[in-house]
Amino acid sequence: MGSLGSLVLLLGLSSAGLSAVISVGSHCEKACNPPMGNLAIGRRLWTDTTCGQNASELFCTYHENADQSCGRSICAKCNAAHPQLSHPASAMADSSFLHPRTWWQSSEGVHKEFIQLDLETEFYFTHLIMVFKSPRPAAMLLERSQDSGATWSPYKYFSTNCSTTFALEDDVTVKGAICTSRYSHAFPCSGGELIYRALAPPYSAEDPYSPEAQRQLKVTNLRVQLLKWQPCPCQGRDVSRKPQHFMHYAIYDLIVKGSCFCNGHADHCIAVDGYGQVRNPGMRRVVHGRCVCKHHTAGHHCHHCRALYNDKPWQAANGKTGAPNECKKCKCNGHADTCHFDLDAWLASGNLSGGVCDQCQHNTEGRHCQRCKPGFYRDPQRPLSAHEACRVYSNKTAYKDHLGSLASFGNANPSTVEMRV
Repeated sequence: MGSLGSLVLLLGLSSAGLSAVISVGSHCEKACNPPMGNLAIGRRLWTDTTCGQNASELFCTYHENADQSCGRSICAKCNAAHPQLSHPASAMADSSFLHPRTWWQSSEGVHKEFIQLDLETEFYFTHLIMVFKSPRPAAMLLERSQDSGATWSPYKYFSTNCSTTFALEDDVTVKGAICTSRYSHAFPCSGGELIYRALAPPYSAEDPYSPEAQRQLKVTNLRVQLLKWQPCPCQGRDVSRKPQHFMHYAIYDLIVKGSCFCNGHADHCIAVDGYGQVRNPGMRRVVHGRCVCKHHTAGHHCHHCRALYNDKPWQAANGKTGAPNECKKCKCNGHADTCHFDLDAWLASGNLSGGVCDQCQHNTEGRHCQRCKPGFYRDPQRPLSAHEACRVYSNKTAYKDHLGSLASFGNANPSTVEMRV
């Protein structure tokens, strides 16, 4: 779904946030959001190691039977230089439907590993889904950056024992804790899942475009640190096989669910200038990062008003009520191409109008280009918006006569005579 409704549902916002929200297929008359997708598609995933990156490696895995009892172990070879034997990071972001049995795998004997996704601009990140081929890590950290990797902050810690590993409380027993043991069990040894939702407790927001929601959802980079490997429980029960080829991380799928970040002012996006798309096998639609703005907004994220629409302060759309909070056009009478917002003018008008026209053209001047410059007079035969609305006096005598007529009415400055609508 490419609507605000889909974003609200995926974020798990309250039903009150659905009131007055646009429907699927709308043209962004109200608050709207681009379609969501997997941010990892079309972008490179970085890892520290890859199985067989230097030479062929032997690896072994366990698979459970249908009754969840331990099955026999299976061994194979990997080699990054041979497509049929390789398990690159890109396999985590190919289609899990078209390529269900592809995966990324680390080198043998690795205790710690990382997976990093670098985005070309700010995006909204809503949730992460990982499907492991190996046992899930005994300890893991999900973190994000909002400044292109300059600084990082944790989203969630994962551990079999939050207190021992991270000195943190476990959200299984303490609701809203930043650590959880929910997704750190070694069993199942293959196919175990991990799910993280960015607005899970203690975070919440009825309006997905509010400052609070943006602080939690905006990302430029996402990093998963695999901090502690653990063996499959089946390994200890198999006395016939030595454990030397089981120590690796392997992941079938990495789904980084999110959307282009548009402040509720766009329903689709295009590629950012300079973005180099990475093509993966079975690749589906790429989530691009440059908004095609509506509501008279502009910028890559629709984060400011268009050049002639600054008569009131820019606002993000309201995702709770559906209000688009459109930018308002300045009244420049057709004699300016741009305007700027002036807080003093806004306050003086009672918060009704704050636009000031820039570089008035056609011999006009004033905050709204509403009067003729000195030496020009208003042609009553032409509309106010006409380029020839202000005409130059034919000679100095006519200009002096006009000054005299104005003086007789107590006003000797023709530049103060405004053109009336």
